[in-house]
Amino acid sequence: MTEAVWKFMADRVYHQVELVGEMSPPWDHIDADFTEFDSDLQDSPSLAQYIPDGWEGRNLLVRPRPVCAAVRAVLAPLELSREAGHWTVHPAEEAAVEELLPLTRWPLPAARRVDDAEVLTRAAAVGRARDAFVRLAAAFLDDQADLPAASRAFSDAIGPVADTSPEDLLKGRGGGPHACGSLRRRTRLGLIGKFLDDIAFDHARRCR
Repeated sequence: MTEAVWKFMADRVYHQVELVGEMSPPWDHIDADFTEFDSDLQDSPSLAQYIPDGWEGRNLLVRPRPVCAAVRAVLAPLELSREAGHWTVHPAEEAAVEELLPLTRWPLPAARRVDDAEVLTRAAAVGRARDAFVRLAAAFLDDQADLPAASRAFSDAIGPVADTSPEDLLKGRGGGPHACGSLRRRTRLGLIGKFLDDIAFDHARRCR
């Protein structure tokens, strides 16, 4: 079942996904047009049909992701601070976030088949993002701001990827055409980018 959820999310990474139950308000809108897996219905596909043995995302599911875990650990307290209204805003923050956002986008498309050149391109994007985090953190002279400290933490979290040699990157990508390792490297940036998007939204809301 865990693999089914992963595959569903991978297939619909850019879709709006909402969890609903039989008592949820949107239920009436989907009741006439949805697919139920592994049910007693005649046309219901089994989980084995939905997740074939050769599904390339399985490698991503079972392989450890220490850098992703490090990025999530950095983000968790920052997100709580922002949501609680404790994030310390800096006058130069909005421009800095605008500079960082293009460097922290999700890979497009997420399921794209990649070759060795694409692996190196995506890894180079991680390196550019790390350099930008370091530069931004050094540019803020006000120690009271939260963004410089966050940038230093982001830089430290993705550092092991940015410092990996091209030979080791290609060696660790695995044999699948989706190059799970390279997708994870950009996924780490996407997690950071989502947080920066939220910061940018906060600035836009204050300007209204």
